[in-house]
Amino acid sequence: MQIDRADHDDPTLQTQTSLAADLLDGLIAYRQELGRLGADLEQMLRAAGIRPSSPWRKARAYRYQPPPR
Repeated sequence: MQIDRADHDDPTLQTQTSLAADLLDGLIAYRQELGRLGADLEQMLRAAGIRPSSPWRKARAYRYQPPPR
């Protein structure tokens, strides 16, 4: 992670896309608990082109099936 300070009032944070995607995953998972601040952060990440690293809807569609006998 690298923090660039081009302007004293507006620091710029640079990080790997995968770390940002993991952060977005956490914001999605804890939407209710984080409230407005979490929603604002989620919106900023999405506006920057970050996509969730795990497909939440697909993950919920799978169920455990025991192996065939």
